[in-house]
Amino acid sequence: MGAVEELVEKAGGCAVIDGGFATQLEALGADINDPLWSAACLITRPHLVKEVHLQYLEAGADIIISSSYQATIPGFLARGMSVEEAEGLLQTSVKLALEARDEFWKSALRQSKPMYNRALVAASIGSYGAYLADGSEYSGSYGADITTEKLKDFHRRRLQVLASAGPDLIAFEAIPNKIEAQALVELLEEENIQLPSWICFNSVDGKNLCSGESFADCLQILNASEKVAIVGVNCTPPQFIEGLITELKKQTKKAIAVYPNSGEVWDGRAKRWLPAECFVHKSFDALAKRWQGAGASLMGACCRTTPSTIRAVSKILKGRAGH
Repeated sequence: MGAVEELVEKAGGCAVIDGGFATQLEALGADINDPLWSAACLITRPHLVKEVHLQYLEAGADIIISSSYQATIPGFLARGMSVEEAEGLLQTSVKLALEARDEFWKSALRQSKPMYNRALVAASIGSYGAYLADGSEYSGSYGADITTEKLKDFHRRRLQVLASAGPDLIAFEAIPNKIEAQALVELLEEENIQLPSWICFNSVDGKNLCSGESFADCLQILNASEKVAIVGVNCTPPQFIEGLITELKKQTKKAIAVYPNSGEVWDGRAKRWLPAECFVHKSFDALAKRWQGAGASLMGACCRTTPSTIRAVSKILKGRAGH
């Protein structure tokens, strides 16, 4: 049994993923108005990164995700850093999560808190569109000159560095199109990554990927890969999630992870959140129970959610208050 499967079993059939990272950094006073987004804090305020991880662990998260979603070597080089410094920051993103996990686990053992599991650390790898910071992660429109080989070259070194930093799994997040999914699967094979991975897509209509391509076409690629242990959806409005789980269950036998955003919509060009037509932040706990019933075995939340969201999800899924 792999680490993820073992964790899901220990968690009673449903592991809890953490919530919005950048949102909580801002709540702690961080300024993330930066092309690097939350990854900027790896440079300026790493102690806040660790604090956010600890808050989500305290809230009941079984899996915490590193702050490397928008951390890329080209992005750090654009800030005047060397390749060595850039790679060091990628490693730091995993190191901070591991330190938080280990400190929290030791504390839980000392205090005899049986409601907690020893959390896993997932190293986050955002899409090519996240690096561009032009909104294309929500459209999948990368341009005619982008090929599978170019995407593999873009992701390769970051994947190597993050995998070598000691995480428990790799989390490819908010993938908006088929070509990037294909590139990631090929890259995992070429690099012979021995860690379990998940690939989560995003959707703006609840039916297809952001690019308009079908989940069925993408899942054919993922189903053929033994390197991909989990498939799912993140950074997608919560009202779409139950239907998407139902569709995923028809197309794959892999474990399903879902961690939607609050329902608000990110305007990538204006760099601001737009109000949701149906803001459901307070009903995540009830929704999570429905998602579990539909077939998801890993659940959490994404942008504009907080530790209180994860505490509510953990409580309803496991009957624990997460404190």
